[in-house]
Amino acid sequence: MELGMRVRCCQLPPNTNQRPPTAIRSGAWPRSSHLAVLRGRPWRIAAPESRPLETICANSIGQGTKLRGDKYFQVEMTVRDCELDQYGVVNNAVYADYIEKAREEVASRLGISRCSIASTGKAMALSELKLNYFAPLKRGARFVVKVRVVEIKGARMFVEHFVETLPERKLVLQATATVVCLNKDYRPTRVFPEVASKVLDFFSS
Repeated sequence: MELGMRVRCCQLPPNTNQRPPTAIRSGAWPRSSHLAVLRGRPWRIAAPESRPLETICANSIGQGTKLRGDKYFQVEMTVRDCELDQYGVVNNAVYADYIEKAREEVASRLGISRCSIASTGKAMALSELKLNYFAPLKRGARFVVKVRVVEIKGARMFVEHFVETLPERKLVLQATATVVCLNKDYRPTRVFPEVASKVLDFFSS
């Protein structure tokens, strides 16, 4: 069974504004940059919707820039047999891969390329990943990963994810990732201006 994907811009439900309390830290050096182009995956973009809700966040561009609290991308996927554990449900570790792929898809849509960043000697790495599980996904299940950048602060971007079943929209997982920008010496540096501007253009409009 192949992993199918579709990307849309959607509205965040009012009960998903808090970061998950349960923390699972990942290594600072993931197997790939986590805002990167996803290769070989089909996707299509639908026009974003909008509501007046906004969130005020400090960021590397300036204080008081508005990031919308209700705007996010949605990536649709399907569970593959190889992702199941001995109990017939998706292995917990696989969810980190789901949300990584969703971040890569969002980055691709925003025009953020890990190849162009890497060509300058810089990098983007995942420094922390917090996961909160609510329900399992089973064989052949269709689901969505909803992604939004909630804050840009110093060298870090904070990204929220919500995994829901389709078509029921039952919450499966809530996750928060911290993405860090690194200079040529692999030291934290302020979020790259070309990245921050593209993220702010979308999430503050």
